[in-house]
Amino acid sequence: MASSTGLIKQIATGRRKPGLTRKEFFDHRFQIHGSINDIIDDQNQKPHKYIQTQVFDSVYGPRGDTGILRNANQIWCGRDDTTELYFRDWDHVKACFNSEHVKNVIAPDGFEFADFETSISLMAREKKLSVSTRLASEPTAQPDYATVAMYFISTPDNQPNGHIVEAHITPLLIKELEKYCQDEVWGACANVAEVSEHFDLHAYFGGADLPQYAVVYKIYMKNQASVPSIRMAQKEFEAVARQHIDTGVSFLLFSKEALILDIENNTGFSLDRQPVFADLPEPSHLK
Repeated sequence: MASSTGLIKQIATGRRKPGLTRKEFFDHRFQIHGSINDIIDDQNQKPHKYIQTQVFDSVYGPRGDTGILRNANQIWCGRDDTTELYFRDWDHVKACFNSEHVKNVIAPDGFEFADFETSISLMAREKKLSVSTRLASEPTAQPDYATVAMYFISTPDNQPNGHIVEAHITPLLIKELEKYCQDEVWGACANVAEVSEHFDLHAYFGGADLPQYAVVYKIYMKNQASVPSIRMAQKEFEAVARQHIDTGVSFLLFSKEALILDIENNTGFSLDRQPVFADLPEPSHLK
């Protein structure tokens, strides 16, 4: 069974601009960019909910199937994080991105950390999925605070609308997750892309020349040690779903969630929620 939320969701995945270490990027994204999203009281000038997912590992498809291109990365390789913004409706989307706070405070701060040329973004509806694993009855974390795999799916015809392809491929992915990840995965959702004339994503985030992504799956993992099991499921899934997806363009990001704000649950920004990585020790690397 699956259920959809009524909220509109904007997803963007990016990489850091030149001159920043990974730790410097994470610290600025969470501590500064995250905090300034919540300094204004007007709920129309900020998202209904905002999650950052900070990447600790990833895998990308090759630029070609033969010769040297099999060993060549795509130009968008090297994602550092994903942004998930939730909005009440399209009027809220337009009000937020056209607001003085976003134009004068949020957008200018993007130049402090973002590589705009390679930004990938889409608008979507979130669809919760049922996955029958042993771990599903005993989740190892709460949504918004979890270790997750973000699976960006592109189609062979570069389809920007995900409703048709999602119906075909979700059962195939769930089958492989249930086969290989019984003790490693406890939940999943499909972010199904929608095309709308209400808002020009590329005008704000950049990346107009990059591929379209029709579906972004979020897979809730036990922990970082779950990566090999999910990789096995991914390989089997891509083998059986090859006619529906472009495996050279699709990619998978392993990340930790960081909740920035959640208006519905009255949760404001807090520095305590920044993810901690063993290879990136504290304190903050910001000057």
